Amino acid sequence: MSRWADEVDFVIVGTGAGGATAARVLSEAGFSLALVEEGAFLKPEDRPRELVDAMAMAVRGMATLATDSLVPMPLLQGKCVGGSTAINSGIIWRTPDDVREDWTRNWGLASLVGEALDDAFVHIEDELSVGPTEAPIAGGNNLLMERASKALGLPGQVIHRNARGCEGNGRCLQGCPIGARQSMEVSYVPRAIASGARLYAGCHVERVILERGRAIGVRGTQHDALGKKTIEIRARRGVIVAASAIFSPLLLARSGVRHANLGERFQAHPGAAIVGRFDEDVSMGFGASQGYEVPMRDRGFKLEALALPPDMLAARLPGAGRDWQTRVGELGRYAQWGGVVRMEALGRVRSGFFDGVSVRYEPTEGDLDKVRDALLHVGRMMFAVGANEIYPGLACMPEIVKSEEEYVRAMPARLRRADVHLVSSHLFGTACASSDARGVVDERFAVRGTEGLFVMDASVFPTNLGVNPQHSIMGLVWVASKALAARESERRAA
Repeated sequence: MSRWADEVDFVIVGTGAGGATAARVLSEAGFSLALVEEGAFLKPEDRPRELVDAMAMAVRGMATLATDSLVPMPLLQGKCVGGSTAINSGIIWRTPDDVREDWTRNWGLASLVGEALDDAFVHIEDELSVGPTEAPIAGGNNLLMERASKALGLPGQVIHRNARGCEGNGRCLQGCPIGARQSMEVSYVPRAIASGARLYAGCHVERVILERGRAIGVRGTQHDALGKKTIEIRARRGVIVAASAIFSPLLLARSGVRHANLGERFQAHPGAAIVGRFDEDVSMGFGASQGYEVPMRDRGFKLEALALPPDMLAARLPGAGRDWQTRVGELGRYAQWGGVVRMEALGRVRSGFFDGVSVRYEPTEGDLDKVRDALLHVGRMMFAVGANEIYPGLACMPEIVKSEEEYVRAMPARLRRADVHLVSSHLFGTACASSDARGVVDERFAVRGTEGLFVMDASVFPTNLGVNPQHSIMGLVWVASKALAARESERRAA
């Protein structure tokens, strides 16, 4: 008797930006699909307002997953249908031209990053209602940063987001309560299901089943109301792994894939933030969570406004006792802006004890210099528009700084890693794509040495983007999935 619980053309592991986009393209090309997701399918009404409860539902390990080092760096990842698109601010950035040129010249990926990618971006942006953050729902945190950018003559701009009908609820991180953000659980996953795809939520894929050098399905453990059970799903045409730059290489390795660069070249785009206190009302709780940015690519970073829910903002305030309580009573007076750095460091991902993974990654001295530069800019911006004190959050500096002069004077010439708290949700590499043998996958995103096995997420990026990766993942996967659909349609017709 067959043990297959289901049999489809393609099995897709993961429902984030990569997996959901592949599902959207392949399902509408007429292929049958099974979407397998480790987390739950959370509807907007299921997502609680309180941050801790929301993180328990939708963020892997409640944000405790971190690099394995003396100074850990938290690595934020969604664990739900929609993946990290369900917990981010919906920021949309096309792949920068310098990255596309590098990937063409040095990695042989011209077929992925040429005109077809531009066409994909246009199509996705139309379907997901991408547009600039509008002033009525920007909120004080973003508008104040815009004033600061203009005061210092910096190249600021409103952030483009995939937020149809946004009301400025300021709850992107907890989960949009009205489903305005067009993350994958409210857009491409339902669209694929409407085209016939089947969703297996709460199912942890333990391995891709390989037979005579070909991927023929997946095996995993599903948790539902009836308990835990082993499930196997057969793939007639292929298996697409889209489990993130951390968990895709681990799944491939567990399944028997071997390549010198598998799990290597791990890269990150982490950030640090500063809170400032103002006499004017900021009301961080209203507005787009992230609606304004200052790209400074020539310096290796970009600055962003980042609103926090009240419980997390309160934890960022200095002091104790009555002093802290006084500051908490003024939550409407605070702004938070940060710097996100395009780091040059390379790390690696291996199996480990915490959630089955060990990530080794250490910023270089040059990376820390860019962090220092970014935070100097943020502090100056805050004082330029009237901050009466800022809270740098750096171990090497006072908790409270009351002037730009004091801030510049107190900033050390070099930051040590232990001085700064870095967090990253933009992760790349570990199954890099290349037209030559360096690539774990080739320019079709096909795994070398295994038929019918593909990787379609940020793990295929050979280098650090330096911008938010969601749109690049979707665009590149769109191009690769369209090509895959065309090839398999020809085979089906033959």
